[in-house]
Amino acid sequence: MSAAHQPLPKKNGHGGGYEKQDVGFRFAMLFIVGIIVFTVLMMVVLFFVYPLLAPQSARARRETAAEVQKRLPPGPVLQANPAVDMQRFREQEQRKVSTYGWVDERRGIVRIPVERAMEMVAQRGLPQWQPAPATQETKR
Repeated sequence: MSAAHQPLPKKNGHGGGYEKQDVGFRFAMLFIVGIIVFTVLMMVVLFFVYPLLAPQSARARRETAAEVQKRLPPGPVLQANPAVDMQRFREQEQRKVSTYGWVDERRGIVRIPVERAMEMVAQRGLPQWQPAPATQETKR
């Protein structure tokens, strides 16, 4: 035999580095049957114990459909006719961009029609902004 296939030397009276026998068939079957019996037994126990653990109010009171409906939050408010709503919205916006009106009367801010605003910009030009003062960056 080559050195690779020789059993390991015995230590403290124990054999080589592998088991000499498998787990017994009887032990394996008893273990599996025990797990199945335990599972079924726990299901039966829980079937009888669980109702005892439920709150008294839940067992004593059964809600009707109307009571459940009252307890639920209201449903979303949906648009009945989105196309009409969008048309109405666009008309309101078009009225805002094509008429004069107050934005903030207390501060004296008004809105003017877009066409008139474009004419005013064409006549007067855009306002000139003062350039920001240049800052000198120091190198460290």
